[in-house]
Amino acid sequence: MSLEKIQSVLAEHPEIQLAYLFGSMAAGSATATSDADIAVQTYSPLTVEAKISLVEEIAIATGRPVDLIDLRKTGEPLLGQILQHGIRLKGDDTLHAELMRRHIFDSEDFLPYVRRMLAERRQSWTS
Repeated sequence: MSLEKIQSVLAEHPEIQLAYLFGSMAAGSATATSDADIAVQTYSPLTVEAKISLVEEIAIATGRPVDLIDLRKTGEPLLGQILQHGIRLKGDDTLHAELMRRHIFDSEDFLPYVRRMLAERRQSWTS
């Protein structure tokens, strides 16, 4: 599968401001059965219909199942993983920088609380 096929589909959607490929395909460890993990940011939140349509278009173009997420709704630590290990498919440096700023803000302000809550949940499950 080529990045160009995904980029071609994304180019047909001017409402998509920013897009990343992440997961096994971005890491170069995808197998024949791996899905395409794609994160997008649009001008307004993705509707269910728009998400389904975009997933279908990318799946047809790539021949792979697609896991599509809305960057506006994506929190930490997934956002950090996408920015650190993903491949930007669409979007300019300014939008990328704004997303990086959000990631840094969320990481510094909220991630310690999220980690503590997750640790408490794990502790309660194992006790």
